[in-house]
Amino acid sequence: MSNFQHEPALRSRAGQFIRALKAAEIDAEIVEDSIRAYSIKVSVSASGRDFGQVVLYYSPKTDSFSIKTHELKDKSIEPRIEASWKEERTRVAGPALRYEAYVDGSYINGATGYGAVILENGKVVDELCGPVDSSEVNGTRQVAGELAAVKAALNWCVAHSVKKVSIYFDYMGIEQWATGQWKTNQPLTKNYARFVAECPVKISWHKVASHTGNRWNDRADALAKQGAGSSQRMDPQSNLVDELVKKAEDWIEFLMVRGIEASLDQIYNEQFARVYIIRQDKPVGTFDLYNTKKKPFSPYLHNFRDEALKNRIETLWSEFYSKSL
Repeated sequence: MSNFQHEPALRSRAGQFIRALKAAEIDAEIVEDSIRAYSIKVSVSASGRDFGQVVLYYSPKTDSFSIKTHELKDKSIEPRIEASWKEERTRVAGPALRYEAYVDGSYINGATGYGAVILENGKVVDELCGPVDSSEVNGTRQVAGELAAVKAALNWCVAHSVKKVSIYFDYMGIEQWATGQWKTNQPLTKNYARFVAECPVKISWHKVASHTGNRWNDRADALAKQGAGSSQRMDPQSNLVDELVKKAEDWIEFLMVRGIEASLDQIYNEQFARVYIIRQDKPVGTFDLYNTKKKPFSPYLHNFRDEALKNRIETLWSEFYSKSL
């Protein structure tokens, strides 16, 4: 048997589909060697005649299933198959409630806060906010607030027997640490990843652009500021660090899209973000990004054994930075 992450869900949904087909007098079974990361095939026949295969797809982003009938040998059975799928999909979906949580963190003049907006079928049912203890923040500034907001939202879901939630966020680490795409290099991120892994709530992750007019993301931001103490005036250094975190996050995403794994370590001395370049789960180079009044977004590359890789990272940084101006 394969070890694909979504195989149990694919098999379960295929089994439901097969039962619906049999109710329509269509014989069906899973094609065992067809299972892939996001798909599974079901062979169909009727009255002893082989009609080919139907492909069942799963989308993690929307947590939904769909079918494709392009592998059928005889299309005459297609209307019956699609009717069975529609009927089964309606039965499975039922009148389930849809829950969403918009989360954010904030750092204001030495204080970190979190904020979250909980929606049920598009309507606000709760708002959460509060401070994050300085011992937990430990120099991570608003990042600790971002993670605290997720934990608060998930605790709310558990308390209200919510089994599934879509979480909307503007800091990429929220998803990357939870899913293991970023390495957890310190207690804050390790505890966060463990908390999410042990949480019984099923999560769909959705990244949104910050400060672009998204109503609920802006509201979560306001709640996070309230949690941190919005009456305090943000100092100029806070702005520099916030800009640095955002730039480092965008830089890591830019690299990953181009097939280069990277991981944010942390912010050092409120001056630079350390990003590790990763190969086969090991750091193969260090990219320090400075952001001070004297050195706005200045990179320093070191510990690269592969000179070609170092040159490529430098070229990609020039491309990324020129586009971000």
